[in-house]
Amino acid sequence: MRRRTLLLGLLAGAALPGRAGRAQWTPEPRERVARPPAAPPRFRAQPPLPRPVQEIYPAFFDARIIVGGGFEARAPRVASLADLAPTAAVHAFRPGARAWERLPDLPVPLHHPLLVGHLGRLWCIGGFTSSPGAQWRMERRVWTLARGASRWEEGPPLPRPQAEAVAGVVGGRLLVAAGRTPMEAANANYADHGDTQDCWLLSADGRRWEPGPRVPRGVNSAAFAVLDGRLHMVGGRYATGGQILNVADHQVYDPAGSAWTSRAPLPAPRGGHAAAVALGRLYAFGGESFGRNPAVHPEVFVYDPRADRWQEVARMPEGRHGLGAVGVAGRIHLLGGAAEPGGRATRATHELFTP
Repeated sequence: MRRRTLLLGLLAGAALPGRAGRAQWTPEPRERVARPPAAPPRFRAQPPLPRPVQEIYPAFFDARIIVGGGFEARAPRVASLADLAPTAAVHAFRPGARAWERLPDLPVPLHHPLLVGHLGRLWCIGGFTSSPGAQWRMERRVWTLARGASRWEEGPPLPRPQAEAVAGVVGGRLLVAAGRTPMEAANANYADHGDTQDCWLLSADGRRWEPGPRVPRGVNSAAFAVLDGRLHMVGGRYATGGQILNVADHQVYDPAGSAWTSRAPLPAPRGGHAAAVALGRLYAFGGESFGRNPAVHPEVFVYDPRADRWQEVARMPEGRHGLGAVGVAGRIHLLGGAAEPGGRATRATHELFTP
């Protein structure tokens, strides 16, 4: 899955009402990523999403791929931050179908909400609401949707607002970790939030959140997926001194020891990318970098857990950030995202990747 974010210029408030100034961006180290050898096409077009959308964290639930919330492009051809708005729309796709179907809308429009299937329900966790002057109001509210239900119900709220986090079901429990949280009382704009090491585990009865082991390094916009019963959090970014820097970290939560450990890092720093599992391996797709020359990346990296090693295996037809990834039956569905840094070029793309 992916976490990915619209950060270009946000620390300086360039696109947000009521803020002024410009941050001084520092370029990241030059990457050296070798191109893979020529290979047969691995991507096949699928029925596109109903609307262009980015900053999504989709899930596989009730034998369907679910996409809900996100930043929807109201004018996709010229979409910038000002042309994006959070959406409450939720859509489902059954692999092999010819079209998406509509599910009940979220109670409020959200961007960056986490979707996870657990305890026979679809969970929607955190994210941000938007209003004039407060485009990044972070949520602690949680909603759940039962199979076949016509409306969402309130679930146990997070102990504090948290978004751009990672989530997964490990050891039979739903875990939410890392991301960002308000630094003080203010909670309206991106600069009000800081990276967090917080980790929460949902109780077995699904009624409350309990503290889990803190993440060694708090980052946001990491990609994540559950592989062999462990939650893998790869890459991500952090904000410091007016800079937004990607990392290549690979942090893994193992419920057996209730602890985080480090594994082999990504071949290159990434943030705003997506990850999913297929055939016993972890795949990471796309992402975005800031600095003097902002870029969106097309590389596909694969992680072999037995060898504890990454390598580049393909390149996407079009690099994207803010996309979602869902593994189903040995293949991976790639959903939405944007082909340019920040808010521009938001896509309704739906591709099927075959390893």
